[in-house]
Order: sequence, then C-alpha cells, then structure tokens
Amino acid sequence: MPLLLYTYIATEILAPFFASFLIINAILFLGKLVPLLNMIFDFGVGSGDFLRLCAYMLPNLMLFSIPMASMTAVIVAVTRMVNDNEIMALKANGIGLVRLLPPVFVIALATSLLTYFSAVTLIPQGTLAMKTLFIQMAKEKIDQGVQPGQFSEGLANVVLYIDAVDPQTRQWQGVYVSDMRHGDTPMTIVAKTGTLTAQPEKMLLTLSLADGTLHRANENITQTIRFDRYQVNLPIKAPTEIAGTSLSEVGKNGLSQAQLLEQVTRHGAKSVIGMGMLMEYHVRMAMPAGGFILTILGLPLAMLARPGRRPVGVPLGLLFFVLYYVLFTAGRAIAESGHLPVALGLWLSNILMAFFTVMLTRQVAKESVPLFLTRLSGPALALLARLPGSKIGGKLP
Repeated sequence: MPLLLYTYIATEILAPFFASFLIINAILFLGKLVPLLNMIFDFGVGSGDFLRLCAYMLPNLMLFSIPMASMTAVIVAVTRMVNDNEIMALKANGIGLVRLLPPVFVIALATSLLTYFSAVTLIPQGTLAMKTLFIQMAKEKIDQGVQPGQFSEGLANVVLYIDAVDPQTRQWQGVYVSDMRHGDTPMTIVAKTGTLTAQPEKMLLTLSLADGTLHRANENITQTIRFDRYQVNLPIKAPTEIAGTSLSEVGKNGLSQAQLLEQVTRHGAKSVIGMGMLMEYHVRMAMPAGGFILTILGLPLAMLARPGRRPVGVPLGLLFFVLYYVLFTAGRAIAESGHLPVALGLWLSNILMAFFTVMLTRQVAKESVPLFLTRLSGPALALLARLPGSKIGGKLP
C-alpha cells in the first residue's frame, strides 16, 4: 500500500512540475530576449545558432526555475487531492502529513540534485560554449564581411582592405590594415598575406599577417618596421554581453568548483576577487539546497487548503519563495560587507527557511495553523484574486 500510494503521489506531482517548469522558463527567457535580439540583428544569427544560444542560457534559468517549479508542483498536486477529498480519505485511514513526506522528499531531492548539477556543471560549460559560439560568429561575420577590393565596416577604429581571398584556404592576399585605436599614434600595416583565426580560450580574434611592413607615426617621429610574422587582435563590435553575461572574459561563471577554490587560494579569501569566487562557490550549493527546502515547504502549505474553500497554497508559496530570495540576497549583501562569514551569509536563508519548514510541518501535522498564517490568509487571497479568472471563496480556518 505505501509504495502504491507514494507512486501515485509522485505521479501527481510530476505532471504540474513539467508544466510549471516550461511556463517559468518561458517567462524568464522573455526577460533575456532583448540582448539576444540585438545580437541576432548585429550578427545575422541563423535559427540553428539561435537555438544553441538558448540551450546555453537554459542552465542559468534552471537555477531559479527548477526550485520554483518543484515547489509549485507539490502545492498544486496536494491542493487538488485536498479539494477532491483524497487527503481526507487518507487521514481517515491513519495516513497523515508525516506519512505523505517520503514521495515529496524524493521529488525534492531529485530536483535539488538536478539544480546542483546545473549549477556546478551545466552553467560553466554553457557559459564557455556560449562565448565560444559568439567568438566564432564574430569571426564569420568579419571573414564574410571583408570583400576583395572593398574597405571593411563594423570594426571599431580599424579599417581592413584586401586585394583577393583564396577560395580554398580563405587566406587573404594583399592586406591593408589601418589601426587607429591608439589615438595619437595611428598605425598602418601592409602585408602580403593574412589569416583570420579565433582563440575562444582567450576570447580573441587574431589577424595573422605575413611578409609586410608596419608604419607608425607619433607627432614628428615616424617608424617603419619590416616583419615576417605579425599578429593583430581585432576588436569586436557590440553586443558585449548576452543575458547579463560578459562576452569579453570568461569570468567566474565559466569556472568549475575546483577552479573557484584555486582562485580563492591564489588571491586570498579576504581579497575582492577571492571573496567573489568564494561566494560563487557557495551560491552553487546553497541555492539547490534552498530548492529542496522550499519543495518540502510546499506540502504543509498545500495541506492548509480545505474542500470547497479557495486554496491559498499557491499565493503563500509564491510569497515564501520571494521571501527566501530576499533573505538570500540580504545574506549575500551582509557577507559582501564583511559583517558575516561568506558561508554563513549565503546559507543563512536556508537555515531560517529550514527551521520554519520543520515548525510548520509539525503544526500542520497536528491539525493546527500558526496564527501569523491565519493573518496572512487575507493578503494571500487578495493576491490570488488579482490573477485572471480568480474568485475569492474563503479563508484559512
């Protein structure tokens, strides 16, 4: 009987989880769409590359969408069971809230592990892959934009001109470069051949020139240098970031957990860089743990519903979800100011929310409702009433 019951509850939770996951990710993605649209217009991104960029962005969204979808799924599933009197039937057979915890615990553990995997593995890999794709698209744009017999456009303070392009090797023949990035010291380069290469690991586009001369002028002094090989790092025009992530450097988002700790050791935990790396290390562990706690919290919140009355689990869940991230942000700010150790500051919201979850679970299991939740029922129902198609129909007992 328990295994059959647990399977049934888990199945009821999974359906709203996937629905919530898709909806929440769609909403979050809309907020990131504007910089992507700018990039599409600037670089002429095709549908294939656009889908790849969306896939690389997804791990960053999953850090928030998975915990929220997991908590919402538990609330929706259990509230539905309450409204259909299934929970009442289970209680009549001696199955209370505590005995309903195992399937919710398993769902919470699975979603938190998925969030952790996304944070420590998918986000660094996605960040590096996104930057690599961007630098490759930038190279293709420059490579295709430079036409024989025409002066190039789109490179800030750099003008390119080539006589011809080898159709097989894509090597440039007869290259002229006017580099005005150094202000009062303009530089002109003339070379027999040139090749454009991308260095994703350094986030650079490099023009390798062969057999040429470099001419540089500074006030009344001019220099002419002959070279066999010479490299010029080309500037990349906007966008400089995608979805809030800088494209000019790899940054801490592209580092693994071990690499973050190496940077902390290298720069020192008290330094600005070291503290930033240490905070990123703890954030990747604290947020999945927070998702686990919030998912468990969804069960007692859903059990507050009563048949025939308007459920308040969803608005209360949203309220506590926002409260958790407010506490998380506050703890992070306190840790950054140095008033708390980094680990304590970033885990403080988890500690407080875990304490509250245990307390609420015990009270709801005893069929009692905390007074402050009763007082919150009014604002929660008012929030629910603002949703499209909602009707107020009761309050917490």
